[in-house]
Amino acid sequence: MFFLFGLTTREHLQFTRSADCRYCGRHAPQQVIQRRTKLSVFFIPLITLKKTRLQVCTNCGGTSSISGAEQRALAH
Repeated sequence: MFFLFGLTTREHLQFTRSADCRYCGRHAPQQVIQRRTKLSVFFIPLITLKKTRLQVCTNCGGTSSISGAEQRALAH
């Protein structure tokens, strides 16, 4: 009997907001991206193993991990 399992990572753009970049210091659009890694069995995603929120600067490409509270603060 064979079991096909693996990990799948997907990124979803949550929103884009203008803010100061942590790396280049310029006021530029910042994308907030949610990355999820899921365990799949027979190509069916079952369990979310890891959920990460990222802030990406559209000017310099600098990427940093943010918390849920920081994401909510950027959203408003």
